[in-house]
Amino acid sequence: MSRLQVSVLMLVHEHAAFVAQAIDSVLAQQCDFEFELVVINDCSSDSSALICQQYADQNPDRITFINSSENKGMHASFQLLWEASRGPLLAFCEGDDYWVDPLKLHKQVGLMARNSHWTMCGANAQVIELNEAREWQVCSVLGPRVKQAEYSFEELIRGYHFHFSTVMVRKDSVHFPVWFDSVYCVDRPLYLLATEQGSAGYLDEIVSHYRLHPGGNWSSISGARKAERSIDLFRKMARHFAPHYRQHFEATLFYALQTYVAEELVKQRFNVARRIFWRAFANVHDLKMKFKFFRQYYKTALLLVVKR
Repeated sequence: MSRLQVSVLMLVHEHAAFVAQAIDSVLAQQCDFEFELVVINDCSSDSSALICQQYADQNPDRITFINSSENKGMHASFQLLWEASRGPLLAFCEGDDYWVDPLKLHKQVGLMARNSHWTMCGANAQVIELNEAREWQVCSVLGPRVKQAEYSFEELIRGYHFHFSTVMVRKDSVHFPVWFDSVYCVDRPLYLLATEQGSAGYLDEIVSHYRLHPGGNWSSISGARKAERSIDLFRKMARHFAPHYRQHFEATLFYALQTYVAEELVKQRFNVARRIFWRAFANVHDLKMKFKFFRQYYKTALLLVVKR
């Protein structure tokens, strides 16, 4: 196989300290087919653009570099990467993550070829974070809780199985709806768009390292903001996909909102927890779920009040 099989998409923003390792990990892939790396620098103020340009100059047949002088944001940058890609299969590695298996692409392309009904394939990612000595240390592994050979669309609604750096999708399986660029994330709706007419295969191996930053976008925002963004995402997905999946979207949203309420209760931010609680009540229509949520909320709140 010599023709172009895979396009690797890499979004870079303020990743000067990490992007060389990310690019090197892609270039180190050992394949019997052609692949390309498409990189976009989204108006970084550090030396990310210079580093990426140097790699592109050294690898003109392998790397396409897009340097944006204005901050386009995650979704617009992702769309530019998607449009610039030429391969029928797409893989992803953001500029602060990196691959650790030089056979990642080889293995996933082989699995996708042998399983024509797979429109996506994911694997495991190792979480790394800085310790007190300012050294990157290995933490948990991100992957499916229930391990099986493949996952249906319905199962991907219920579970967020794969980190973005482990995923490969068939490009022609995804058709972006108009709301895609208005939700807070790329990966979760992308996985569902990719598997609406197929399945997601699973490679039970660690293929990447996901760098957990102490001030990451999601971890740094309030529970109330997380709740609003999640409600917006799940509403739009529930309206887009077939009506008989609506209950699955509602149940998954319910459990996410439960988590945000619990986080705020533990921090003793009772007013915030109460706001999320009532937003959840307004967006969950199943009476059994409402009763369960009501009971869990007041049980947790009461225990925390007693401990004070």
